[in-house]
Amino acid sequence: MSYNLFLDDWKVPTDCRNYNGDGSIYDTEEFFIARDYDKFYEIIKREGVPKFVSFDYDLGLCPKDGLECAKFLKFYCEELGVDFPEYNVHSSWPGIKGEFVDIISK
Repeated sequence: MSYNLFLDDWKVPTDCRNYNGDGSIYDTEEFFIARDYDKFYEIIKREGVPKFVSFDYDLGLCPKDGLECAKFLKFYCEELGVDFPEYNVHSSWPGIKGEFVDIISK
């Protein structure tokens, strides 16, 4: 758990420095970037559970969205017996952060 993971179909971490308050992590930390569910899955299976994840909801043409990625990571953490990592939802979709919280906190 020594890396950060950024999920978005086109943004880069520094684009999100003003989302949801303090964005300093987006300026000071390095991130693996996943543009879709398959890359998100691949990075986690290869690198393990990240220490921080920044989620987007809408992943463009990808058939699976950010919620599906959160569900996978939740299941994977439970399977390994580890806590879900720190996270942020940087999506501009109104109200979507609550859906991520519902999935992750169950």
